[in-house]
Amino acid sequence: MVVVEEFTGAQCVFCPPGSEELENLLSLYPDNMIAISIHTGFFAMPIPNKSKYDFRTADGDALEDILGVPDKGYPSSIINRKEFPGEGSLHTVKTSWAGYIGQEVAQEASFGLTVGTTWDAGTRALRADVNAIARENITGPVRITLLITESGIIDYQKDIRYGEVPEYEHKHVLRDVLSTSVEGDVVATGTVTAGQSIDYAVNYTLPAEWKSEKCEVVAFISDGNTRYIYQAGHAKVE
Repeated sequence: MVVVEEFTGAQCVFCPPGSEELENLLSLYPDNMIAISIHTGFFAMPIPNKSKYDFRTADGDALEDILGVPDKGYPSSIINRKEFPGEGSLHTVKTSWAGYIGQEVAQEASFGLTVGTTWDAGTRALRADVNAIARENITGPVRITLLITESGIIDYQKDIRYGEVPEYEHKHVLRDVLSTSVEGDVVATGTVTAGQSIDYAVNYTLPAEWKSEKCEVVAFISDGNTRYIYQAGHAKVE
């Protein structure tokens, strides 16, 4: 399962074609790809007097600090937090996404990972449970990151082709990182041996303004040093 973190924004005129490319790739790899849209930086500022929502988050800004400012412009994506030969940074341009995702999908996963959710509509209490099982010996530290995205949000978006689109559908919007650390929580420090099982869980209260039926929990297990994402999973809130 490949994680694609897209850096985007409401004022990025080239981002809608990038989002369309992500949707095409999700259709191509429906069981092997997860998209996360991170609204951060200048282009993520709401459109004055028009935007209803501000999709920027403190966690998104922190991730930009950790993963780097998109040096190739917007939209750019980070794929499994891997630096590919010739790129010079973690960020990749739209024309290269399909090839890099294909490369990662073809790799044997070092972990199996499952995500389950328990949802109480009355209290809006959410519990997310993650289980990862090593398929080979892995040198620690190892981290697990848990976050939540929301799709189907209608708001203004600038578009190089159409100017401004009032009824644009924003998808996979990063809402919050549920882990204690935005980099993920350390779940193993030494060597993780093949067959070893790791459990991780978070309790969270979903804000009232988020539509639970449009929200998704995303989890991934990563190298605590290089940040490379070994494996990921996702589950609907309800």
